[in-house]
Amino acid sequence: MANLPNSSSQDPLPGVVSHLRIAELTQEELDALPAEKRLELLEAHQHREDQERERRRQNRHQWFNSVGILFGVLFTAAGLVVTALTLRAGQDELRTAREGQITDRYAKAVEQLASPTVEVRLGSMYALRRIAADSPKDRLTIRSVLAAFVSNHDFCTTQPPARQCIASLSELTFVRTAKRLPSDVRTAMTIASSLSLPGDEPVDFSQVRFPRVELAHANLSRANLRGVDLTWADLSGANLSFVNAIGACLTMATLGDADLSNANLRGADLYSAELWDANLTGTDLRDANLRGVVGMTPEEIQKVAVTNAETTFGEKQTGPELCGPDSTLTDRPLHPR
Repeated sequence: MANLPNSSSQDPLPGVVSHLRIAELTQEELDALPAEKRLELLEAHQHREDQERERRRQNRHQWFNSVGILFGVLFTAAGLVVTALTLRAGQDELRTAREGQITDRYAKAVEQLASPTVEVRLGSMYALRRIAADSPKDRLTIRSVLAAFVSNHDFCTTQPPARQCIASLSELTFVRTAKRLPSDVRTAMTIASSLSLPGDEPVDFSQVRFPRVELAHANLSRANLRGVDLTWADLSGANLSFVNAIGACLTMATLGDADLSNANLRGADLYSAELWDANLTGTDLRDANLRGVVGMTPEEIQKVAVTNAETTFGEKQTGPELCGPDSTLTDRPLHPR
């Protein structure tokens, strides 16, 4: 028979719960125990079963909680993935729709450039400027379109050509009134120039012909003016810094207060040009014709600009020029293309 705790102990039940194993007692041994001991053993056994059931219930509860938490995490993650995919799809659709709108706006604005109404053409130019702001990747394309508009609307391309394009230099001497640049052409030139950013290729106005034009205070900085015809043009106060004006015709041009700093005027014709207070700092005047210029002496020009032995100074004289007619007395057109 297994040893039982002394009945005289002050706390018999804990001893029984801690050390007694009912399975170790035979039926005879249990029958030999006093009733109160058997009752204690029964209560202890019942207590252990209750504890086991509670432990199992808690384990099941914890398992269900863990599974619930896991499913919650998976559901949340799936929701986040679906939300991200939906957002990306929405952004793609929005981007596609936006690009489609920009394409439609661009096509309509370019179409309106050919309108016979100047107000419509001006509206299309401002629309193109807005599109360039909304779609930076189209900025250079829009700049090129506006520059092409300027080139296709110079004085000598339009039909009939401006009087300045069929006059000789001697005739222009007496035709003193300068022709203002049409508002749409000037707007296209201004917007195209404003769309240039550091590092871009220069906006291309090369070979345009605007003899006797009024372009005072125009901002053409860094533009490509190679081979342009600005005979007798009013460019007073204009910003022509860093322009590429190789071979430009600036015969008798008014350049007072103009900023020509760091401009490339190599081989340009500035015959009888006005240079009062012009900024020629760093201007490349190699091979340029500076005969008859007023406002600056040859010494003042050579002090601030880049010249060479082929840079010509001196008094006015008749004879072949780099642009214009063969002489100031010829009746041949001044600006043949």
